[in-house]
Amino acid sequence: MQTQFVCDFSRYGDALAIPDLIRVQTESYERFLQSDVEPQKRKLQGLEALLKEVFPIESYDGNMWLEYLDFSLDEPRYTTDECRELGLTFGLPFRIRVRLHRKDKEEVQEEAIYLGEIPRMIGGGEFIINGSERVIVSQLHRSPGVDFVKESAEGDRALHACRIIPERGSWIEINVTRKDLLAIRIDQSSKIPATTFLRAMDEKFGTTESIVRAFHEV
Repeated sequence: MQTQFVCDFSRYGDALAIPDLIRVQTESYERFLQSDVEPQKRKLQGLEALLKEVFPIESYDGNMWLEYLDFSLDEPRYTTDECRELGLTFGLPFRIRVRLHRKDKEEVQEEAIYLGEIPRMIGGGEFIINGSERVIVSQLHRSPGVDFVKESAEGDRALHACRIIPERGSWIEINVTRKDLLAIRIDQSSKIPATTFLRAMDEKFGTTESIVRAFHEV
């Protein structure tokens, strides 16, 4: 009777160390939140940069303005198990501290405002949203700028197009149609004539004559 040869690889360690595969997610989230950093030492990035971009908020007459000071994050109200069971979102209560200034009064009002909850990432790089675990999938971000392309030719004439990619906001596509018309599309919406777009952007292009005068040399 032949004995069966058994190879046992459990006695040997891993040839290569297993990298921290979720480090991209966790480090990115910590840079965004900076929850463990003192308010005065936070870098101008992530949530801190977003709030300072929005503030100060000024009234239409310039008599009052709201100044942002810092933000704070409190402890979660529920545990992760409770959120899974009750269908809740595991998050941190989010408050900002602001200061109200008025030109007609020397008194300055300072107050902490509750703005809701920010979902908190748990150990595996996931979030608990409405009781279900969710993750953020990293994607490549297109560099802002203008791209020019040559689309499928119509006979002996090529159809040219360009794409305007902003750093933030809607993409704009401009192309020449088969009927020799200049069309514009915003965020994959339906095409609209370029003249309609110009009229909506500035009142100086409100008439056909004004558009012709501005672009007749082009």
